[in-house]
Amino acid sequence: MLFDFDWRSAFRRPRVPRHDGAALAAIRTRIEAHEKESDARLRELTASLREEFRRPAVAPSAEIEALALVCESVRRAHRLTPYDVQLQAGLSLAQGGLVELATGEGKTLVALLPAFCFALRGRGAHVATVNAYLARRDAEFAAAAFARLGLSVGLVREKDDATIKRRAYGCDVTYGVGTEFGFDYLRDQLTLRAAGRLEPRFHEILLGNAPPLPQLLQREHAFAVIDEADSVLIDEARSPLIIAAGAKQICATPEVYRLADQVAGALCYEEDFKREERTAVFTLTEAGEKKALNLLTDEALGQLRRLWPHYIEQALLARHLFRRDVHYVVADDKVTIVDEFTGRLCPDRTWRSGLHQAVEARAGVTISEENCSEATISRPAYFQLYDRVCGMTGTAMEASAEIRQAYGLASTVLAPHRPCRRVLLADRVFATKAAKLAAAAREIAERYAAGQPVLIGTRTIENSEALVAALAPLGIPVRLLNAKQDAGEAAIIAQAGQPGTITIATNMAGRGAHIPVPEESQQLGGLHVIGLERHESARIDRQLIGRGARQGQPGSAQFFVSVEDALLQLHAPELATRLASQIPDKNGELPARMAATFRRVQRRVETEDRVQRRALAAHHRWVNELKQAL
Repeated sequence: MLFDFDWRSAFRRPRVPRHDGAALAAIRTRIEAHEKESDARLRELTASLREEFRRPAVAPSAEIEALALVCESVRRAHRLTPYDVQLQAGLSLAQGGLVELATGEGKTLVALLPAFCFALRGRGAHVATVNAYLARRDAEFAAAAFARLGLSVGLVREKDDATIKRRAYGCDVTYGVGTEFGFDYLRDQLTLRAAGRLEPRFHEILLGNAPPLPQLLQREHAFAVIDEADSVLIDEARSPLIIAAGAKQICATPEVYRLADQVAGALCYEEDFKREERTAVFTLTEAGEKKALNLLTDEALGQLRRLWPHYIEQALLARHLFRRDVHYVVADDKVTIVDEFTGRLCPDRTWRSGLHQAVEARAGVTISEENCSEATISRPAYFQLYDRVCGMTGTAMEASAEIRQAYGLASTVLAPHRPCRRVLLADRVFATKAAKLAAAAREIAERYAAGQPVLIGTRTIENSEALVAALAPLGIPVRLLNAKQDAGEAAIIAQAGQPGTITIATNMAGRGAHIPVPEESQQLGGLHVIGLERHESARIDRQLIGRGARQGQPGSAQFFVSVEDALLQLHAPELATRLASQIPDKNGELPARMAATFRRVQRRVETEDRVQRRALAAHHRWVNELKQAL
């Protein structure tokens, strides 16, 4: 069952106006007026505003009053006073749009401003974050402020039962991971299907034109605030949300997958199979198909669910593209996917079309049964359900044109509250990963000796553990944060800015992670961030270096790259071969001018990804037009 919609129509909003100083001054005036009011009086004023916000058109004065109330409540609950940049962002978000705020500008607080305005309308507001850690942290922050105004805050967690989730969705403001909101929508669709209700009936319920079924989790989709919106709307646009039928079971016929893995290992590149460089698709040659068919046993033949060459091509992917501790981890006789954008484990996610089973065969674990997809929806299409959507991120600039074209969301880039003092050092380029690790270890040792805190961002678990091994002989204590060691995430992040602290982390320490840097560390140069590899998207690189030099603090950042990095090996292998022929210095370092090559490849990959997303959007529009025609 496919639940998908026209992405463009629902995201097309009026261009967000820039707000002059008069609106900000008016909010400040009302905040001062509320400073002497009691909490009870603030609740009374909030109750009166509810009536105002339920009208079709909300007066600008009511919006200013609402923002002043929530700002005063934040001051009382957290001893924080929003500054002008945050107020300007809140005003823009409340009217619908995408706002870029520099990392460290306090997006957790900013989200409260539009969420409060939306919640006053009485239809609920959802605040979607990128991971469970941020959802819990932000919900706790919001609950303390909103409680003073008489508003309730709910938190949707993956493992909660239906009763707890239903209660969370019934709150004025509901926090959660964006994917979990989407999965709960699909669960409600399946509930309606089981009850004999068709999809249009569900939309009547969502629109409030029909009473909801008591067993549904969600109510109507009115307003959404998307944190890290570029990640949701751009990076994850091609990864649909899928609910599979039944729990994961042990495969009753694993021999076909194990045989496919063995056959794939016996095939020769170019002679038996080829790989499309840009799409990373493996295909068998005519000779390869013949060899694979000759190796097909009678036992495996009786277990085939699809053509035999498909099993071999999936096994080739598992052998030559998917790597342990990069794309997945193995623990407790199971293969668990690692999310490429967040670096977190995804225990309930599996690859489709037998690929997960091919990886399990390659990893030598018990092979699970293939799941059958019951319901699916793309992530951007899910957010299309809402009447109004707004979003914020620290990296909108690079994707602003695509977001405007694809979703109709105008982007506003706001200057930081204080001038950025980050020192961005030139990339260092190395001939091999080993030389890169050795140089990074020497750099870390020097900064550790000076007492400066260092955060090293790695793309994979494998690379994070390799750097730990390179630092071990130097006797440098290291804090490691990756999908295997995520239990103490909050504590590790909280200590990463302390003097002399060396933290190695995957993308888990990227988006949304706030690292406090005390005055002592600032006097030593602030947090120094090292990127151990360039990503396919420059926005992800910017998120990493944004962990330091926040709010006008000192800080620095530098990338260490090598010819053997995935960016070149996967997307420009011929170029990587040419660069590998260059003669490095005695430490394995190549001329700094070669760093431009990595950025050119990065831009090319970004362009290819945009083309693929546009093609996917066009396909969805075609499907919708076909549905309407039928």
